[in-house]
Amino acid sequence: MDLVAVATISDIVPMVGENRLMVRHGLKHLPSTLNPGLQALQEVTGMNGRATAMDVGFRIGPRLNAAGRMDVPEDALETLVTNCRRLAGEMALKLDDYNRERQAYEALIRKEATEMLTRDFDPERDPVIVLGSRDWHHGVVGIVASRLMRQYHKPTFIIAIDENGIGKGSGRSIEGVSLVDAIRFCEGDLVAGGGHAMAAGLSIEEGKIDNFRSHFSDYVLNHTSAEQRQPKLIYDTEIGFEQLSLEFLSSYDLLHPFGNGNPQPVFISRRVGLSRPPLHMKNNHLRLTLRQGYHEQDSVFFGGGEYPLPDPPWDIAFTIDRNNFRGRTTLQLIIQDVRAAEG
Repeated sequence: MDLVAVATISDIVPMVGENRLMVRHGLKHLPSTLNPGLQALQEVTGMNGRATAMDVGFRIGPRLNAAGRMDVPEDALETLVTNCRRLAGEMALKLDDYNRERQAYEALIRKEATEMLTRDFDPERDPVIVLGSRDWHHGVVGIVASRLMRQYHKPTFIIAIDENGIGKGSGRSIEGVSLVDAIRFCEGDLVAGGGHAMAAGLSIEEGKIDNFRSHFSDYVLNHTSAEQRQPKLIYDTEIGFEQLSLEFLSSYDLLHPFGNGNPQPVFISRRVGLSRPPLHMKNNHLRLTLRQGYHEQDSVFFGGGEYPLPDPPWDIAFTIDRNNFRGRTTLQLIIQDVRAAEG
């Protein structure tokens, strides 16, 4: 059940029906697993005796996945199948190193891609992002495509080109733009391509990338409206800070585990202020102490330091999480977006 839970979450299988039931039981079992590899991965990632879908999705899964991205997937397999605790510990550390290497590649590619966009891309004019380079690692382009797609809200393909001039690209899309249909529309530019609506891969000759970008743009412009291409954040309900308590969190925990098909509820709160200046953490994350009336809430805004924030008060969109630190449990907000307060 522990391996079933890790696989189901990491491969973004729909978290409904029997899948959700198996993951729920698997997560309960994971902290006391007898699998040496899963034990070692929990130690390496700093898990503290409990396991959530977020722990698997953002700690264990990326390290298993990093081995494949660095072209050594057999190391991830060996970590999970070995019965030797010593070897499991060594392999978990190796996977952690691969993940750091993957992060470094990702940061470099994203930096170079952003510089390309600064020179040639107009977000008001261009409906898609298509970028390629001979210096990029093919195992990481999908992650960069996902990040740029979210940053710019544009269907995106990032392409790593080999020494023979053949590019392997990975794409991520926005709601309403099917990459499979787009690939079919542009098949004359491609060597091969396939996937599903929101994520796809392709092979392309280096000299045809500009043609593909042009035809991909035509497809998006002809099959969507300007309104459809605007980013939207859908929330579930409005809630005040006075309602956010440990009792509320206990009821909320019954909705776990979250994932594809059972997403975390997104809440909004209006006219929220800052109790103290934002604390900048690594990777442009922010730790915020927010205030609404007489009530304060700790929060984290992942990537929130990348762009200037409006002056408070704010309307905020967020999910909630249980934070355990030094034996103390608190409710923590995970900020999804911030805007200047309306009204």
